[in-house]
Amino acid sequence: MPTESITLHCVRKDGRRETTELPGHTMSDVRELAKWVLNHWNDVYSEVDICADDGTVETVRNPIRAISSWNGIRFTSKMVF
Repeated sequence: MPTESITLHCVRKDGRRETTELPGHTMSDVRELAKWVLNHWNDVYSEVDICADDGTVETVRNPIRAISSWNGIRFTSKMVF
C-alpha cells in the first residue's frame, strides 16, 4: 500500500546526509531502491535510512562496508556462503 511520502536519507561515508523525498511509493519499492543505491554507489554511501510519514524508520546498510570492517577474517576460495 503506498504511503503519503517516504524520505530516503543516503549517508555518505564521510557522514554527510543526502535527502530525497519519494511520494506515492511503497516501503517495499523504496527498500529495493535503497539496496540498489548501496550496490551501485558502494564507494560513496555507507547506509540509507528510510523514513515514512507514520514515523517508521528502517536502515539499510552497505554489505560491502560491513564485510570490510570485520577484523581478522581471511577469505579463501573454499568458503561457501
